[in-house]
Amino acid sequence: MSSLLPLYHPTTCLVIDDDRLYLESFDYNYANVTLCATEHRPEQAIERLLKDAERTGLTIEEANRAPVDDGEAADPFIRLPISRIAAMARDPARFSRISVVVVDFAMPSMTGVEFLKKIKHLPVKKVLLTGKTGDSTAVAAFNEGLLNLFLVKHDPDLPDKLRRVIRELQYGYFKDITAPLEPIAKLEDTAFLDDPQIAIWYHKLAERIGAVEHYLLMSPPGLMLVDEVGQVTIAWINNQDRMRAQLEIAIDVDAPAELVSRLRAGNIILACPTPTGFYEDQHLADWQKYALPCETIGGTTLWKVAIQRDPALSLSAVSLRQYRWSQDRHVSET
Repeated sequence: MSSLLPLYHPTTCLVIDDDRLYLESFDYNYANVTLCATEHRPEQAIERLLKDAERTGLTIEEANRAPVDDGEAADPFIRLPISRIAAMARDPARFSRISVVVVDFAMPSMTGVEFLKKIKHLPVKKVLLTGKTGDSTAVAAFNEGLLNLFLVKHDPDLPDKLRRVIRELQYGYFKDITAPLEPIAKLEDTAFLDDPQIAIWYHKLAERIGAVEHYLLMSPPGLMLVDEVGQVTIAWINNQDRMRAQLEIAIDVDAPAELVSRLRAGNIILACPTPTGFYEDQHLADWQKYALPCETIGGTTLWKVAIQRDPALSLSAVSLRQYRWSQDRHVSET
C-alpha cells in the first residue's frame, strides 16, 4: 500500500448462515484475521446491520458535516473537528463496527441474494457463499452490484481465500468511508498520508510495536498508533516548514539557548502539550522531556519523524484485548 488511510482499526465480520455448525466453526477458523459475529436468522442480521449503520463515529455523512459548536477547532477545508478521529480510540464500540458481511446463498427464509438486496445501500463489503462455481444467480448479483465477490462454500481452499478476502475488504471498507477525507492528504502538514516512503516507514514501525490500529493527528501532525493491549505510540511527522517554524517561534519567545541550538541542528521535534506542539514560556523548566530525537525520511518531500511512547493521557485508547475479554465474558454469561 503506497499511501495511508487517515484511520484504520479492527472491525467485525458478520456471517449469516442457517447452518449453526458452520457458524460455530467460523470464529475458530478466522479469529486470527478478524473479530467475528454470527447470525442464523437473516432478518435479525439485517436489523443489526441497520442499527450498526446508525451508530456514531466517522461515516460518509458525518465527514462532511459542519463542526459542532463545542469549541473544537476544525479545518474549514474538510469541515471535521480535529479531535474526532483520535477520539474514536476511546470508544470500545468501534470494534463491533461491521465492515464485511459473509452470507450463505441457500437459506430457508430468504436467499443470500434477497438478503443482499436489503442491505445494498450500506457501505459494508459483501461476500456471497454459493454452492457451485459460476452460479448464474451469483454472477447476475455481482453484475448488479449487490456483492463484492462470491466464493464456493465447499471449496477446500475456501479458508485461505476467505482470510485474504476479509483482510482486503476490511481495508477497502475504510478506504471507502474515509474517501470524503481525501483532501487531508493535499494539505501541506498532512501530505505524508500520500507519501510512499512514509507508508513504508509506518508499516515497519507498526510491525515492530505490534500496532493494530492508527488515527491521524492534525495539530500537531502525526499518527496515533495503538497496539492490542492499548499502548499508545505517537509518530510526530514534520515537514521542513514546521521544522523551521518550531525554531523561529523558540527564538521569538527567548527559549533556552540549548533548546534553540538543538532546534537549529534539526535533529529534534518538539511535542510540547500546546496546540501547536511548539515551545511556550510555561515549559521553560521541563522542555527537555518534550524534545524528541527525530530521523529523516526522504519521500516526495523531506520529512522528520519522531516517536513518543508515553503521550498525554488525552490520547488514551480502549484496547482490542479489553474488547475481546468483554465479548468472551458476555458470551459465557448468556
